[in-house]
Amino acid sequence: MPRTIECFYPGDGFPAISVTGNQCSLDCKHCSKKYLEGMVPATRPEELLQVAEALAERGAKGFLLSGGSDGDGRVRIADFAPAIAEIKAGTDLLVNAHVGLSRREDLEKLVNAGVDAFSTDLYGDEDTIREVLGLRATPEDYLQVLRDLRSLGAPRVAPHVCVGIHGGKLGGELRALEMLRSLRPDALILISLIPTKGTFYADVSPPDKDTIVSVVAKARKLLPDTRLLLGCMRSKMDRSPEVDIVEAGVDGIVLPASTTVEKLRLRGYNIKKKATCCAMI
Repeated sequence: MPRTIECFYPGDGFPAISVTGNQCSLDCKHCSKKYLEGMVPATRPEELLQVAEALAERGAKGFLLSGGSDGDGRVRIADFAPAIAEIKAGTDLLVNAHVGLSRREDLEKLVNAGVDAFSTDLYGDEDTIREVLGLRATPEDYLQVLRDLRSLGAPRVAPHVCVGIHGGKLGGELRALEMLRSLRPDALILISLIPTKGTFYADVSPPDKDTIVSVVAKARKLLPDTRLLLGCMRSKMDRSPEVDIVEAGVDGIVLPASTTVEKLRLRGYNIKKKATCCAMI
């Protein structure tokens, strides 16, 4: 039976919103606040309500709510919980929250506010957390966020593992996959380092095809019942590996090249297109 591959095209219908504007207390080597510059700023609850109203009026599907971290690695989205509840009550917008190392009490506020999905980070190596993010946190700290969300009844939890985040080399990704085995998440989103101008890692090489394929294959073996997705945050300098990555076991891919979609069709895959964020499975 031919496999179905979901292709996600979030675009303007599912923008990213930053609750901190372009501000962040960290200076991560892969980001250096650069990715905040491309987000819609909404630093006060009333601004978020205004942005959401405009999105609803133009027929958007929803939005990613993220932002910069504080010094402890938390994205302070819980401060916007009442506004999120108002948005959920008054619109059909879907909300995907990227929460960082948020505490249980803050996660509970967001779950109760009606957040539809939670995007979380997971690292399997303490050196990577310290050297890349500049945080004195542990892999267990990140795993605890997943555990808290599950015990609080979050409707969708999508852990993200970034392949090659430690300067383009593997640094705990396989251990992160092992850590997920006991949780058996509904979805796992794999992303990869993007060497970005203005960051410490601007001139490093992104992880090569073989590295990414090996991580996908390992994830497929360890998590046979988990929806495995190739997320939007990945290097797109070379799109040719996308078909091999799909064949290694992913169930969906965000913003695939048109040539990738055509090749997959020729190989017998069913293609299902969605105009939304891949965390909204």
